[in-house]
Amino acid sequence: MNISELLKELEEEENRSSRKGKVDYKLLFFKYLKKWKWFASGLLIALIAAFLITYFSTPQYEIKATLLLKDKEKGADFNSNAVVNNLTGFSSTTTVENEAEIFKSESLMIKACQELGITNGYFVPNGLFRWKEIYGPEVPVEINIIEKNPFPPKVKDNTVVIKILSEEQFEIQIPNAPKVKADFGESLTNFFGTFTVEKNPEYFPQFLHHENEIKVGFYDPVGVGKDFAENLKVEIVNKLSSVIELVLYNSHPERGKIVLDKLIEIYNQEADNEKNSTALNTLNFIDEQLIDLTAELADIERKAERFKLNNAITDVSAEAQLFLNSTTANRQQISELSVQIGVLESIEQYIMSSGNEFGMVPSTLSIQDPTLADLITNFNSIQREKERMLRTTQPNNPIVTNLNEQLIGLRKNILENIRNIKQGLVISRNSLMETSGEFQTRASRVPTIERELLEISRQQEIKQEHYLLLTRKREEAALTLAATSISNSKVIDPPTPTDYPVKPKKVLIFGIWTILGLIFPYGLIYIKDILSEKIEFKSDIQHITATKILGEVSRNNTNEGTLVIGNGKKSLLAEQFRFIRTNMITELQRKTNQVIMVTSGISGEGKTFFSVNLAASLGLIGKKVAVLELDLRRPALLSSLGIESDVGISEYLENNTYKLEDIIHPLEQMENVSVLGCGTTPENPAELMISDKLHDMINRLAKKYDYVIIDTAPVGLVSDSFVLADHADLTIFMVRLNHSTKSQIKTIEDIRANKKFKKPMIVLNDATMELTYGYGKKYAGGYYHAK
Repeated sequence: MNISELLKELEEEENRSSRKGKVDYKLLFFKYLKKWKWFASGLLIALIAAFLITYFSTPQYEIKATLLLKDKEKGADFNSNAVVNNLTGFSSTTTVENEAEIFKSESLMIKACQELGITNGYFVPNGLFRWKEIYGPEVPVEINIIEKNPFPPKVKDNTVVIKILSEEQFEIQIPNAPKVKADFGESLTNFFGTFTVEKNPEYFPQFLHHENEIKVGFYDPVGVGKDFAENLKVEIVNKLSSVIELVLYNSHPERGKIVLDKLIEIYNQEADNEKNSTALNTLNFIDEQLIDLTAELADIERKAERFKLNNAITDVSAEAQLFLNSTTANRQQISELSVQIGVLESIEQYIMSSGNEFGMVPSTLSIQDPTLADLITNFNSIQREKERMLRTTQPNNPIVTNLNEQLIGLRKNILENIRNIKQGLVISRNSLMETSGEFQTRASRVPTIERELLEISRQQEIKQEHYLLLTRKREEAALTLAATSISNSKVIDPPTPTDYPVKPKKVLIFGIWTILGLIFPYGLIYIKDILSEKIEFKSDIQHITATKILGEVSRNNTNEGTLVIGNGKKSLLAEQFRFIRTNMITELQRKTNQVIMVTSGISGEGKTFFSVNLAASLGLIGKKVAVLELDLRRPALLSSLGIESDVGISEYLENNTYKLEDIIHPLEQMENVSVLGCGTTPENPAELMISDKLHDMINRLAKKYDYVIIDTAPVGLVSDSFVLADHADLTIFMVRLNHSTKSQIKTIEDIRANKKFKKPMIVLNDATMELTYGYGKKYAGGYYHAK
């Protein structure tokens, strides 16, 4: 392989890869346009389905309300109560997100339905197989539940049909039971329980004259509440505000409005109950705590009282100071008494000492006793008188003797008085010492007493603080409970239903089903195309192989037989063969004496039809052409031309008595064209195909004719084409749309890539104008016409 051929092959591969990523929308349009019946059927079915859905769907009205919720973070505190909000622990704190979720809860809606007593639905006929719900004053009769079944069974049909016969009597049809005639007010029983049917005097006469049949559904309020909750939407209008929008969808606008009103009312009640329940629970809890706390506080106070009584104290600190002062005073008094006792003992010793019987007695300045002072003063005075007289008289002088006797008496009195005073002082000192000991003992116990009393006081203070706290909280709870209750929400727009149903949205339903009616056939066709192995379009071939496409041939819908090209013929098929002829001559570089092999993947792809008309087109420009019927297993060339011949190629190859000229048949209807038929179908076609005589015959014909066209067997079934490949200057593979398979194209690509055949080309057979050229039938029919 030279460089130029390699570059050319690489360019073809690149072009092929680029074509794979492109979408031919015009091709797709015409492709699906062929299946217009599929789309028409799908669209018809979709429109019927849309009609049935809109016809049997229950019309739904939209009931809308707008509320402003309390949210301090977003500045919405419209129910602010300064007294209550300032109470610690009782201020109301809510967020719009939490309150929106509360509105969505099933329990809130169930409670609303239970309070409204929604246990029955009433319906009147509204067209064929359709019922319309009525509510309130529109209902001619009313179901009164006397006794409800506590565990009603689940049934498929929970309705009864009432047919009014007269003003006093009606007929009722209960599922799985025969029809029964009954009077208004008569007790009846079904799965739900025992009930009566009563007349609505406001609407009954009007209903009696226009309609006489009504269907009544028995519902559990819990189930009804869940249904209402599913049809409720809660939306936060703005992230910066606390405004929410409640949207309820219901089959009857008046009932939906009442339910939404009740829902808002119950929401506010629940909010108030929550606040009140908190205050009530707090009050009850505080009262219980206060009872126990009061008893504990009284026990601690009695314990403190007993402790003070037992320890004879009132104020420990004051008494401790008192003990300290008393001890100091006692010590001082004891010291003073000791001094006085010492003085008295000194005087006593002095007086009793020998030689001092008549000496002067020292004075006792520290002894404040007037008797002793007088005695000592008299003793010292007499002693001085005696001494004075002894200077002038003798000791035995009666006066001196008298004075001695007086001194002896005074001395005795002094000693006795000193002993008495000393004894008194000792007793006082001992008493003070005992008292001081008691003071010291008491003072030493003060820290222990103080510590024990501090523990008792601490418990008392804790209980006292707890008591005061509970008392304050009780007052706050009482204020909260007594405060005026304001709702947790403020209605901006009350519940308002729409004038017309918003569901089902007929335009949307018809639009969606119309789209589905078109998408579904498209999907089926698309899946069919994906699963299909058939070649439908030229692009299918281009995505698989880089083999050149020589041209396209349309389906032969004429009555002209096999030959569709001739002098003066300007039909579409004739022009297509002329186009292929031009492309082929160009590929062969206008060389003559060329061998052209026509084959296919399987039988039935039109190679014989193509071979004959290609030869005829070449004959029209003055080229001598020989057509060989070398499909020795299933020959069809001569029969398609209406030629009968018992001698053909098989006889020429097997019997040497025949000459080449014996099997050549010039065709009168095709100028310059000769055909060589197969003859009798041989028993050994494979052996004949590899015979030297066959190859010699082809070489001789190639020299004699400008073009030799070989109609050979399908390449995908037998090996005949591979045997003849060396003789062919150009190989044409017939590919019939919607007949040939993708695996056949892969075989052609393998042949091209591995250069098994010379100049492999493809011709599309059974192509249409829309899918091949992009022309419409109207345009093509106006341009091409048969002559």
